[in-house]
Amino acid sequence: MVSAKNVFITIDMEGITGVVDWNHVGGDSGEYEHYRKLMVGDLNAAIEGALAAGAKEIVVSDSHGRMRNLHPWEVNEAAYLVRGSPKPDSMMAGIGEGFDAALFVGYHAMRGTENAILCHTYTLGVMAAYVNGVQMGEFGLNASLAGSYGVPAVFIAGDNAVTLEAGKLVPNINTAVVKWGVGRYAAKCLPPEKSTALIRKTVTGALKDVGGVEPLKVEEPVEIKVELSTATGADSASLLPYIERLDGRTVRAEFDDYPSALRGLLGAIFMASMAERR
Repeated sequence: MVSAKNVFITIDMEGITGVVDWNHVGGDSGEYEHYRKLMVGDLNAAIEGALAAGAKEIVVSDSHGRMRNLHPWEVNEAAYLVRGSPKPDSMMAGIGEGFDAALFVGYHAMRGTENAILCHTYTLGVMAAYVNGVQMGEFGLNASLAGSYGVPAVFIAGDNAVTLEAGKLVPNINTAVVKWGVGRYAAKCLPPEKSTALIRKTVTGALKDVGGVEPLKVEEPVEIKVELSTATGADSASLLPYIERLDGRTVRAEFDDYPSALRGLLGAIFMASMAERR
């Protein structure tokens, strides 16, 4: 058995315990403040699980929205917190070759997935994203970055839909299902106490034997393709010199390595999203 000493955690919010509406993740200040507490509850459960498995260094990347959702004074002091945006590698800021395992907490499925809570891919302006012809959501895109550094994605917590999505890419990944979607904005949810207990226990088990999960690696060179929701978004993305316009709403590019490809993909997505805000 191979245990993990250095652990990286990326935490989003749509897959957090009890979350079923955009107001829960930032749209309404009152509801958002309440669900921020559930977010840190899920996170601290993962940190406690990692400590129980013998982890010595834990780095957490706040990965939702403007990436300053977690109050530092509420996060377990055993972990370093990377927060704020923009930041290199976005949701994966801080990842590198020194880690033994990556944990994904509060993640959601890609846009268009059936019975997936608040499903999308980075922004609502993206219809689909592809890496070497394979459609990926945020889990696949980010787990592939971890994999490019030899770091396996050993755990994911979120709704049932995202755990199924993750399992197709990483067959032996350990999962903690905290809710089961019955639509995009409705779910059967575990109580917070049961969610945190499940996350804690599953993380400990996952980190005590990380050798059973292979890093998710993408063949290089890498082709990325993004289908955007409007031609306006594609207009804006196409201003980037590395982008090729394929049709009214679709752009592509090719890169020598995956870290560059992910940054190129995110650059195109965020250029498109800025155009849609005007």
